[in-house]
Amino acid sequence: MAKRPLTNAKSDPLAPALEQARRMIAAGRHPQAFGALTAMARRHPSDPRIQWMLGTCNGELGRYPEAIEAFTRAVHGLPDEPRAVMGLIFALQRGGRHEDALTHTNRLLRKRPGDLQLRRMRVSLLLDMGRNEEAGAAFDELRRSAEFAGLPVRERAVITNTGARLAPGHRDARETIADLEQFAGDERVSPPVRTAANWHLGRLYDGLDEPDAAFAAHTRSKSIIKHPWDPDLHSRRIDALIECWKDGCGVPFAERDGSRLVFVTGMMRSGTSLTEQMLAQLDDVTPGGEMNAVGRQVGSVEPPAGDLRRLPLTRERYDQKTISAMASRAWQAYDKVSTTSRFVTDKQPENVYFVPLIARLFPGCRIVHTTRDPVDTCLSNYFQAFGRPHPQTHDLAWLGRYYRDYERMAEAWRALPDVNMIELRYEDLVRDPKTHLGRALAFIGLEWDDRVLEFHRSDRAVRTSSRDQVRRPLYTSSVRKHTAYAAHLGPLYEALGLGPGGEPAAGGASDA
Repeated sequence: MAKRPLTNAKSDPLAPALEQARRMIAAGRHPQAFGALTAMARRHPSDPRIQWMLGTCNGELGRYPEAIEAFTRAVHGLPDEPRAVMGLIFALQRGGRHEDALTHTNRLLRKRPGDLQLRRMRVSLLLDMGRNEEAGAAFDELRRSAEFAGLPVRERAVITNTGARLAPGHRDARETIADLEQFAGDERVSPPVRTAANWHLGRLYDGLDEPDAAFAAHTRSKSIIKHPWDPDLHSRRIDALIECWKDGCGVPFAERDGSRLVFVTGMMRSGTSLTEQMLAQLDDVTPGGEMNAVGRQVGSVEPPAGDLRRLPLTRERYDQKTISAMASRAWQAYDKVSTTSRFVTDKQPENVYFVPLIARLFPGCRIVHTTRDPVDTCLSNYFQAFGRPHPQTHDLAWLGRYYRDYERMAEAWRALPDVNMIELRYEDLVRDPKTHLGRALAFIGLEWDDRVLEFHRSDRAVRTSSRDQVRRPLYTSSVRKHTAYAAHLGPLYEALGLGPGGEPAAGGASDA
């Protein structure tokens, strides 16, 4: 929430602290703002403005249940403040509670029927829920309204981006491209909205089989907001991580049996969402989605690392008392998903950093490690607009370096005797699911069921960037997709140690 909280600086003793928190949020310093606001909330638990800002921080940090709780408290204290209600709607949407978000949206629309941004939100939610025909009709009505043409350019751009989600299935791709081009380079439009406009252009040009135009649009999308990232520092941290968790590290195990838990992890865009969605069709499996249960526990043990992800780098911190406490707190999150289901899944890709720790926190758990062609994986990351910053995805050379560090980390985890992990290759999964998913099912302790092939018919909410893909039957068009973009991928090939065109370099080996 970059807008100023409701306060009167002359008479409100909280005004300076609220303003400081607002400035941190506006600058994108969400972890720091979260710490300050949490301390304020302990002293002033009923202040709705603090809860409002806590909701914003939690949402930006991917803590959607906590964001919903905070915004709910804010709305309770400020029932007539539409910005607080909009914050709750956004949190519900990002948390996958689309029906609840739509209920709040419709309720607010009854009070503010002419609010075009609320009407845009309704279109977005209908699309999230797969009600595309209804969404298309609502969008057309919004676009034809007299008020639309009079909106500031930045607001028209936001609405246009939402409508772009209808293309190409429910709206003409060329018409949508023409609409987006009006805003993609207009600096009156905020950077995040221009980023999204260019991302949609890249997606639509890709669907029209125009790789040069698609690559140019995605490159613009990645260049508008480019956070700094140091690949050498990242490599050193991975060195320390591997050293910390080498065989014989001596870190103890928690007492509670973890065999109910199935972790689906790997590089982003490697098939984690697809794999979990297929598993979720079985009666014995309750999907947890991208949970942050383990990452939060690491954050409670490791010291702050600035803008970097906290990693378990200090072996001495993980004694029996700490491991037991971490496991107990993490189990609270998994038990909220289900206490009765035979299996609960957690498909957080970032859990790949925590694999040896996960094996100790949850003895007996299963880990399904999804892999994919390195170049396809990196290109898919480059072509994706993520909800939270992933700075390594904004540069092809950075992505190649990041992948190689991930690859050697995964190789180290495979060699650990205490890690119960199976590999599931994306290309094998889409080509022959019965053989390869069947192998993963047997590893988990489940039998093959043809219902896993009907995953695309599920009405389960998927919150990740793969939500559109998991609504389609299995397809192989993404296998070796990078070949269409070979002319643009020189920096990626070099960083991956590949030759021109993605062939293995002389004297080297690759599965690309």
